[in-house]
Amino acid sequence: MKHFYFIFLVLFCTSVNAQFYKSGSITDNNNQTIEGRLSIDNSESKVYLKKDGNTQTYSFNSISQITMSGRIYSMMTFEDNTYLAHSLENGKASLSDLNNSDYLILMENGLGKIINLEENKAQIPGILGVLFKDCNKIRDIIYKSDEINERILRGIVSEYNACAYGDYTPTEDEMKNANTYNTDTYRFYAGFQTQFNNTTVNGFDSNSNTGYGLGLGIAASPGFTGNLQGNLYFDFDFSMNFTGDSEYNNGFTPLNYKLNTYRITIGIEYLFNKNGTIQPFLGIGYGFTSDHYDGKMGTISFKDNNQSNLFIPKVGLLYKLKNGKHLGLTLSYITEYENDLSFRFGEVIIYYPFVVDTSAYNLSLNYYF
Repeated sequence: MKHFYFIFLVLFCTSVNAQFYKSGSITDNNNQTIEGRLSIDNSESKVYLKKDGNTQTYSFNSISQITMSGRIYSMMTFEDNTYLAHSLENGKASLSDLNNSDYLILMENGLGKIINLEENKAQIPGILGVLFKDCNKIRDIIYKSDEINERILRGIVSEYNACAYGDYTPTEDEMKNANTYNTDTYRFYAGFQTQFNNTTVNGFDSNSNTGYGLGLGIAASPGFTGNLQGNLYFDFDFSMNFTGDSEYNNGFTPLNYKLNTYRITIGIEYLFNKNGTIQPFLGIGYGFTSDHYDGKMGTISFKDNNQSNLFIPKVGLLYKLKNGKHLGLTLSYITEYENDLSFRFGEVIIYYPFVVDTSAYNLSLNYYF
C-alpha cells in the first residue's frame, strides 16, 4: 500500500505541473526559433521549454518573443518590471494576457493593474470600477457579470474604449450594492495524508503504527477581517484515515485490530508572506473524531467505535503554482485522547478492559483550487 500511495502521489504532482506547459516556439536574440512545450514565469523573468525529455531555461533578456497556443508574447515594461505579454485590446485602456490567468490593464494616463482571474475574482469588479471611473455606464456591466473570464474582460475593456467619458457619478446598481458587496475570499482543497499514531492500550507500553488517508476542506478569509484579509483564514476540514492490522502490547492477552478514523475539524490559520511564492502558516483546530475498531483480543473478535473531541495545532506552508493555485504541506499534532471500549463477553460474564490512548502526527499534502 505504501508503494501505491507513493506512485499515486508522484503521478498527481506530475499531472498538476504538466498543465502549465503549452505548445509553442521561442525566438531568441539571434533570430533562431526553437519549438517545444513552453511555460512563462513572469515573476522570475524566465521561460521554460520542454523538448525531447529535457527542460531548458531562457531568461527574458535572451529572447525577442515567443509564440504559445497561437498567441505572440512580446516584451513590455510595467512599474519597472519586464513581462512577456500578448496584446488583446488597445485604446484608452489596453488589455494584455500575461499567461496563467494573469492580465494587465494599462490606462492611457499610466495607471494600471495586474489581476488574476482566479485569485482576485472577488476584487475584480472593484478594481475595474476604480480604473474605469470616468465611464459610468460600464460599471453596471461590471457588477452584473457573475464571473469575469477573458472573453467578458475583453468586452468590458472594448466597451470602455468606446465610452462617452464624463465625471464620476455613482450608478443605480452601485448605490444598491454599496453596503452589500461581499469581498470574502475562499479556496477549496483536497489531498493525501499520512498519520503516525502513538497508541497505548490499557496502560501498557506505547505502540506506533502508520495510517494513510484523504482529506478535503475549505479555507475562507472574510472581508470583515480588514487588513488581515489574505493573512487570516478560517477552515473547515473533513478527513478519513485507515490503519492496517497491527499488533499491540496488551500484557499477557494478544491484541490486534484495524482502525478507521473519521475526523471533522474547524480551525484558524495565520498566513505569512501572503503575496509571496512560499507562504508559511501557523494554526490550530478543534475537532470531533470517530474511531472504528475491528480486531481480536485473545480469541474474542470485536467491532466497536467511540467518539472524542481534540485540539490540533498545526504548521505548514503553501507554494504558489504558476496557474495561481497552491500546493500545501501541513504538519498537525493530534493531542492525546482516550477511547474507553471496555466490554463484557460470554455466558460467564467477564469484564475485559480495553482503554486506548492515542496521539498522532499527521502530514498532509493538499492542492488548493
